[in-house]
Amino acid sequence: MKARGPQKLSEEEVNSLVIAQVDDPGAWEEPILVPPSRSPRPEWLTRSKHLDLAAKFYVLSVLHRLGAEANLTLAQPFDADIMVVQEPGHALTIDVKTLAGTTEWLIDRFRAEKHHYVVFVCYPEPVQDPTAVPEVYILPSEQLKSRVDRIRESSVPVESLTQESDAREIWQQLVPAA
Repeated sequence: MKARGPQKLSEEEVNSLVIAQVDDPGAWEEPILVPPSRSPRPEWLTRSKHLDLAAKFYVLSVLHRLGAEANLTLAQPFDADIMVVQEPGHALTIDVKTLAGTTEWLIDRFRAEKHHYVVFVCYPEPVQDPTAVPEVYILPSEQLKSRVDRIRESSVPVESLTQESDAREIWQQLVPAA
């Protein structure tokens, strides 16, 4: 007779076993402890996806404080980082662009269509200062597209894109009327 290897438990059996052993310290291994790092935080950490995520949550938190029904879109379809429900059946989308230590935007692709906004979140230097409040510029994507089309440079100060309209900190464009 051939010896069998360990039996594979179903998910339900695993759950039952864990629940039965939850109060038995002998059933568990010692927890893994990771000591704090002694080296300084690397610069790339604050200049990459970590800061991008902070910017998205900053915009999301302001929208929530203003009473908007807003959600982070984890898959980021069609340059949409955040979706705001205006009313049943109507929503707008937001593409969050993060700038650190500058308001100079290296022009990159974005989609331009009705009910889609681009929000620039500009963190001042030093980025590591957790009390630093970013400057925020909000532009309808179609308006941004028409302005970018006139620029022959690869980068542009965000302030120059917003000169013709008062786009700095205009959250009301994103929040449905009460």
